[in-house]
Order: sequence, then C-alpha cells, then structure tokens
Amino acid sequence: MTPEPDAGEPDGGEPAGLLHAAVLSGDPDELARRVEPRVRATLAAGGSVRIVLDRRGARAFRDVLGDDGDRVDFPSPATVASTPPARRLAGLAGTARSLLLGRVCADDPGPDGELGEEAITLLLGDEPATVLCVYDPADRDQRARALRTHPWLLTDDGLRRNPDFRPPSSTSPVPVGLLGSSVATLPVPDGAALAALRERVAAVAREAGLEPERAEAIVLAAHEAMLLASGADLRSDLPPGQHVLDVRVTSAALVTECRGTPPSGTRMGPAPGEDPRFAHLRRFCDRATVHAEADGRLVRVLTGTH
Repeated sequence: MTPEPDAGEPDGGEPAGLLHAAVLSGDPDELARRVEPRVRATLAAGGSVRIVLDRRGARAFRDVLGDDGDRVDFPSPATVASTPPARRLAGLAGTARSLLLGRVCADDPGPDGELGEEAITLLLGDEPATVLCVYDPADRDQRARALRTHPWLLTDDGLRRNPDFRPPSSTSPVPVGLLGSSVATLPVPDGAALAALRERVAAVAREAGLEPERAEAIVLAAHEAMLLASGADLRSDLPPGQHVLDVRVTSAALVTECRGTPPSGTRMGPAPGEDPRFAHLRRFCDRATVHAEADGRLVRVLTGTH
C-alpha cells in the first residue's frame, strides 16, 4: 500500500463553506470504510449524497452503508462526465450540506481535469458542500495532481489540511469554456450602453425559459457585474472604457462574464474582493468571482436556471 502523504495539522474546525478534499485510495473497500462516517453524517443532517464510482466502488459503499445506501444517489461516471461543468457545480448549491464523491477529474488526464478541480475551488467556495475527489496513490501523476489541487486530505486518520495545495491564481481564473458555450457578446463602452446589456441578458434569460423573478435577478447581476468590472464605485455610473459582456448558457446555469478595461491610468479603487460592489452583486446571483487583471477586472456571475 502506498503510504499516506505527509499532511498538515488535524482538522481544528471544518470550513463553513466548501470542503474540497482529495482521498488517496486505490482499494474500493478501504475507500468506503474511510468515507462512510461522512456519508452518514451528511444524510443525518438532511444533505444529499452522490457517489460517482464504477460498479465495484458503488457495491463497496452499498455493502458498508446497508439500508442507508438506498438514500444515496449512484449516477454512472459516464453520465456525470458528459454533464456540462456548470450543471455539475450548480447541482452542489443549496442550504443543506451536500456531498459528492467521485473520480471524474482524476480520470481525465488532460488539462480539463485539473481545470475542473480549480473550478470547484473558485466557484463553490462559500457553498455548504463537501467534494471528495478520489485519486490512485500508486499513480505518480494522479497523486501529484491530487496534492496540488486540494486544500484538504481525507486520510485514515481523518481530515487534514494539505500543505502541498497550490491555490488557483486569482489573476488566472478558470477558462469560461468549462462553463458553457457563448451565446452572446456585446461591447459596453460607456454608461449609455448598459441598457443594451440589460436587454441582451434579458433576451437570453427568456430563451432559456427562466421564471420572470430569476430572469430579473440575472439581469440585475449582469448590470452590477459590469459596474464592478469597470471599477465604478457605488455612487458613480460606468466610466468609459473597452468593456465587454459575454453570456454563456447550459441546461442548468447562465453565466455572464464582464471584462472591464478602463482607460490607461484609471484608479480602480479597492481590491476586487474588498470592493463594496462585490457584496452588492452577490445579492442577485448564486455565485460570483472577481479577478484583477493587468489592465482591468474580470467578473463572472453564475446563476442556476432552476
């Protein structure tokens, strides 16, 4: 058996938001025994549990869980792998802590596997979700990726902080290709163009079949996201610049990306995460991220369509 990696301090209080942990295990029965307490705790708290493993792995969990296995969803890995990433992420949002365990990212040896892990970390940070990613410790590449992309490790001795975790760069956000296909782009050069932005987003929301209240929230979120991207404060309108809106949509979510590029030398104000507009924006959406760039800001907003 491959030894567990050196880990940081034992869990001294789990995060209120996302718990994103790697589970290094190549044996389905050992994996089921290690994760069983977390599955039972999630079910007892009213949360949902999804376990995405092959038949042998699913059978190991059913054997360990007994009757509680009937309360767990066991989708096939092929079904989950073919689901758009935005839909997977939207499915983890909610008020009760949910748990997802699987090998979807580990089984993708290409760059999208690692980008998928970064998407989880960046876009679900505040959600009460537990995402346990299973990696084979005997595979050198899988082991290295697991340690690089997960802030936590679930070992035989319990949950540990991972000292080898490399947080995704706030200046290198996850490519929007992971979040659906682009359906609309629009230059927004000044405040007068904000009306066109709202109309374009409203049209996409209608085509997606959103309920009026949710569609209105998406429009407001896009408006506020563009103001935040431009560096406008709460008392001012959109300053002139080379600002661009991009709208992406899947069957489960609508994503608006606002890239703000004010004139050279413009003072952008507070750091992106400390900007009061960021807290204001989050009132109108399910997820929001803001990133500083060399010449401006990039703001992404995700809202589930259901």
